[in-house]
Amino acid sequence: MYSYKIIKYLKIFTFFLILTAVFLFFTGLSSNLFGEDISQNFIKINEFYICKIDGIIGPTLSNYISKCLNEAQKEQAALLIIIDTPGGLESSMREIALNIINTPTPVIVYVYPEGARAASAGVFIVYASDIAVMSPSTSIGAAHPVNLGSDQGVTEEQMDKIVNDSVSFIRNLASLNDRNTEWAEKAIRESVSITSKEAIEINVINYIATDLDELLKKIDGTTIEKQNLTFEISTKEYSTKTIEMSFIAKFLHLITNPNIAYILFILGLFGIIFEFSQPGLGVSGAIGVICIILGLYAFSVLPTNYAGLALIVLSIVLFMLDLKLNLGGILSLAGIASLIVGSFMLIDTAAPFLQIAKSLIIGLSIVVSVLLIIVIRAVYKVHRKKPVTGNIGMVGTIGIVIENLNPEGLIKTHGEIWKALSLDNKTIKKGSAVKIISVEGLLIHVKRIENTDQ
Repeated sequence: MYSYKIIKYLKIFTFFLILTAVFLFFTGLSSNLFGEDISQNFIKINEFYICKIDGIIGPTLSNYISKCLNEAQKEQAALLIIIDTPGGLESSMREIALNIINTPTPVIVYVYPEGARAASAGVFIVYASDIAVMSPSTSIGAAHPVNLGSDQGVTEEQMDKIVNDSVSFIRNLASLNDRNTEWAEKAIRESVSITSKEAIEINVINYIATDLDELLKKIDGTTIEKQNLTFEISTKEYSTKTIEMSFIAKFLHLITNPNIAYILFILGLFGIIFEFSQPGLGVSGAIGVICIILGLYAFSVLPTNYAGLALIVLSIVLFMLDLKLNLGGILSLAGIASLIVGSFMLIDTAAPFLQIAKSLIIGLSIVVSVLLIIVIRAVYKVHRKKPVTGNIGMVGTIGIVIENLNPEGLIKTHGEIWKALSLDNKTIKKGSAVKIISVEGLLIHVKRIENTDQ
């Protein structure tokens, strides 16, 4: 009898246990009791945020990519970075690469359009991506670190350390995303470059795609493991959103191009020269100062040789002194020499994409020289020209006697009536023409003009 009751209670207990388990399973609480719910760590991605790396990589682009990563993370979207770059600053490259590998969202880097390249710093960004794609007729490589300081300031031993550090960094990126580590090291040590076709053959990239639609079709169903999360890319029904740089960010990115920064600085120089040649105007001087400040901002980001910058500033000082002191161009010749030498010294790096074009330096130097010749000539003429206003400007002009000079009286000149004194103490009758010899205070010294019928 007791055994019957025990069996009965066991059946009831088992029944309630089954009901409880079913209830917990459907309410999602079963994962906490019987193990972790895998679905909580599985995220399906069908939304893609798009941003672009175009031009030299610097602080402005680094901040922009960081913003794009944050927005994509908030919306649980993948970030698609379209890249076309000759390279850039190592510090900015590392910031971008570290942000990519540490963000909990998939990142796709696409070298696009055809003819684009991911050179130098761009190689590291491609290697940091979860999915790397290249368009046909694009290239990747030439990642040997260039000296961003004085060519004579870094010894061979120091350069070896820089190269080894870069190799270590890119090998870690390659291992993280299962990419070709040997080629990555060659790209740094030997500056090798390869095409997109070669890149996919040796496992540098994952896909080749002609355009964005083909890219999204190829990555459909791809699974990415990242920071204990599993992402599945689904492009059957997808949406895209382009994240544009702000106007200010675009402007700052534009002026950090060394050629643009140099042009701004020269425009500022023009403004200062014109201001000193036309005193009191104010507008050209203000515009000149703004251009120079923007140029200095750009040079603070770029690898600038401050000796070269000092020579350019010296040239501005020499030009202003020449105009102010009316020395006829002596100091301006020294200023032009200082400007040319300083311009060639200004950007101190072996990286060709960070250097100012030599043709631009020569062309603008010629323009500055011609401008100075014109301005200095005009200023010199003004200083030599006889005054035509004020008391001094009256000397040598003609007046008409309106009250007999005996020897003092009144004359009319320049529309005004003045007290006059005949220098030869002779009486000069009313209506006679006189020549003004000098002016002393409010008294004019005059001489009669002979053989003049008034």
